[in-house]
Amino acid sequence: MGLPALIDPGTYLQERREFLNEQLALVDQLATADELPEASITALGLKTLGLKTAPLETIVPEAAKALINQVSGMLPRIPITSLLLKVDSKTGFTNDFPYLKSGAQAKDKTLLLTAILADGINLGLTKMLHIQSMHVRDETHSAAPAMFVNAQNQHP
Repeated sequence: MGLPALIDPGTYLQERREFLNEQLALVDQLATADELPEASITALGLKTLGLKTAPLETIVPEAAKALINQVSGMLPRIPITSLLLKVDSKTGFTNDFPYLKSGAQAKDKTLLLTAILADGINLGLTKMLHIQSMHVRDETHSAAPAMFVNAQNQHP
């Protein structure tokens, strides 16, 4: 049994484009007839459409939920910047954020990671500082994740 023949990249791309166009035409046909399986197209505004999909069914067996909760309770609760610092110690990704003028590495990586995190969630730095100073404390870091886990467990 030999190796399969190599495919010309141009031919491959053309075949993929044709397949994609066929699939897009099928989706368009189903959407027009309001027959998309487990999905619907909705109007969001005058010229904007949205896609609404049916919620995914859980694939976690009922018997596993207690074990998940038990294991989750064993995991340490740490600030996300601490986790990012650990990831950075293994990968060095903060080296890709040098100082604009000198090219030097950040002196305070926690501060850099906090700024990156705020940027990543589209939260302005001024808002982030105000919220942090008024709301974020050790006890809130401990209580909030438990609320998420409890809400997730009660969700159908």
